[in-house]
Amino acid sequence: MDIDLNGSAQYASGEDTARLQAAIDRCAESGGGRVTVPGGRTYVIDGIILRSNVELHLEKNARLLGSGREEKYIKRPGPFERLRNDTPICGLVFASGAENISITGEGTIDGNYREFIPAGQEGVKHLRFYKYPRPMTVYFEDCRNVNLKDITIKDAPFWTVHLVGCVGSNITGVKIFNDRCMPNTDGFDIDRCKNTYLSGCVVVTGDDAVCPKCTEETARYGDCENIYVENCRLTSASSAVKFGSSSFGNFRNCVFENLEISESNRGLAFQLRDTGDAENIVFRNISVGTERYSEDWWGCGEPIYVTCCPREDGLTGGNIRNIVFDNIKCACENGIFICGGAPGAVDGVRFSDVSLDFRRVTQYPLSRYDLRPWKGEPLVFEELSPVFAVNARNVEFDDFKVTDPDGILVKRENTLRNCENITEI
Repeated sequence: MDIDLNGSAQYASGEDTARLQAAIDRCAESGGGRVTVPGGRTYVIDGIILRSNVELHLEKNARLLGSGREEKYIKRPGPFERLRNDTPICGLVFASGAENISITGEGTIDGNYREFIPAGQEGVKHLRFYKYPRPMTVYFEDCRNVNLKDITIKDAPFWTVHLVGCVGSNITGVKIFNDRCMPNTDGFDIDRCKNTYLSGCVVVTGDDAVCPKCTEETARYGDCENIYVENCRLTSASSAVKFGSSSFGNFRNCVFENLEISESNRGLAFQLRDTGDAENIVFRNISVGTERYSEDWWGCGEPIYVTCCPREDGLTGGNIRNIVFDNIKCACENGIFICGGAPGAVDGVRFSDVSLDFRRVTQYPLSRYDLRPWKGEPLVFEELSPVFAVNARNVEFDDFKVTDPDGILVKRENTLRNCENITEI
């Protein structure tokens, strides 16, 4: 059943929400189909629930604008991120236990983040906000066969697209544009999902652009496995790709290739801080451009960052095994940082056809590496070198190139501490 949400009048948020939700419900009850949101106007909505077998199609110049009335959004009970954090979360566009759901079209979902921050913050690097967490813009949990295609999502107040325990997600041509000064605005959070495909997406955001996670409260969904990301352009005030820092499950069998990363605080990152491991991860054919965003933000411009260190006593920090970086071209202010919380915690990393082109972009201090969040000293102060590695073994460099036209390197050789079997071919 296809339903056209016709009518050109401007409605209050409650009326727009009711009309759109009624159309979705009616479509689902009739066996599924497409609900079309016509272009040409803004629909102010509170929370809506997407039902099984329904495609929500946003025509060009159709805009779903979050009302900012968080109490009217769709709530999921807490805890959130940690079992000890008994905090509920909510979503603007929400689905739970659904299958065969889609959001398509050339229209826009606007998270309206300005409703969640105090006014008068023009020109700041880090916007202050009223509370943590704030609403997810798209939140899907325990769903099967998810399709997001060609839509634009902008101005998220918190995580933009949060997929939790979903199986079989296909995300193509999606564009995310968030304020780079807005904290916690991850682009895609892939939380304990399986068989996730991202292609042809553009993400510009104030936090991690693509972020596989395993939050503690979602353990019933198991590990995060089989992610394939290709042909995307990513810009982040944090990390362009980051595993963690929520890492209470394992990450396995993931491929990232043909990516263009620019103006990011970090490039390709593992920030395991809990109990989970990462293994069999491949990065291939990627250009990375990094520069310091701020001294307050996590990250010091590392183009490749491989760490597994416990954030607090009682957690192991996990292990990292069998990671490949192949044909990675980096323009960077800092070097590669590898750090295991225990000897051999990082075991088996191959760098093949990797180049580091050091250049000075910002005026922030160099010769430091950032371990936040972890239980020890947050920053490591060392002479700037191409690779700084601690507690790693079986690391291989094949066709590894370093250029330094601005002369910012203090030492040309790598810095290795408590490492075994580090080889250059």
